[in-house]
Amino acid sequence: MFNPFKGYFSKENDPGYTHEDMTEAESFGCGRGCNCHCPPPKPPCPPPGPTGPTGPMGPAGATGATGPAGPTGPTGAAGPTGPTGPAGGPTGPTGPAGPTGATGATGATGPTGPTGPTGATGATGAAGPTGPTGPTGATGATGPEGPTGPTGATGPTGPTGPTGPTGPTGPTGADAPTSSPELFSSYSTPSQTGTDGAPLVFDRNGVTNGTSITHTANSGLFTIQDPGIYQVAFNGTISPASGASFPLTVTVYLEQQGVTVPGAGAQKTLNSASDLANVAFSQLIQVTDTPTTLQVIGQGNNFYYGGIALTVNKLGNIN
Repeated sequence: MFNPFKGYFSKENDPGYTHEDMTEAESFGCGRGCNCHCPPPKPPCPPPGPTGPTGPMGPAGATGATGPAGPTGPTGAAGPTGPTGPAGGPTGPTGPAGPTGATGATGATGPTGPTGPTGATGATGAAGPTGPTGPTGATGATGPEGPTGPTGATGPTGPTGPTGPTGPTGPTGADAPTSSPELFSSYSTPSQTGTDGAPLVFDRNGVTNGTSITHTANSGLFTIQDPGIYQVAFNGTISPASGASFPLTVTVYLEQQGVTVPGAGAQKTLNSASDLANVAFSQLIQVTDTPTTLQVIGQGNNFYYGGIALTVNKLGNIN
């Protein structure tokens, strides 16, 4: 069919108008341009004109729909392990404990093991409460009479009386009377407890004569009133007291004016609770100052003494 617009408004001279753009109307209704599809001879085409400037870029078209994902490629080889990184933050809080599992069945009882060694003795327990007071016991026997206190100081000497008349001269030679001896004896029979460093106690006085020696019963002190030479003799027995430690050594010795008399002493060692020993000494002493005191001292711990006796005899005056 004939197109009236393209039949008279040809695009032959348009550089961008190509052979392919030619429509059916242009092929048959054109005026034999250089690019027409008319049968030969075709007219020559003039050279093309210069290219015009590029127009501005049009706006970007809308993004097309995402195509389907391609197939996953093969896994590559593992790379080398990198260095350990720094420690992370603080340890998080411990999670709550899980529920306790069910108790398992009780296993069979194993064989009894060997008896272990006896443990150390435990500490002593606290003392129990004090029991009620028991009935009062019978009254004990009366103890021995205590020792007599020391003799008091000698009073002042009274005034000298007038000298009496001279008596008649006495007989001489075989007819002269024998002078009266000065002597004193004392003893103690019951057993008594000895005290270390204390005097032995003589509770009774025996045969005495004269006034040169005195002693108060139940004491250990003897007093000599006249100067002279005296013989002092002692004897007795000793034994261990309750609680004594063995061997037990006991010594008895004479003191004159608080000073030990050399050679006037005796010592015994007791080795058991049943031991009994005799002790004795005899010695001469000289008395120049009066009154002079004598004592028999016992030395040792936890001992008894008994059956003791002391005699003091004046042998004569000091020349």
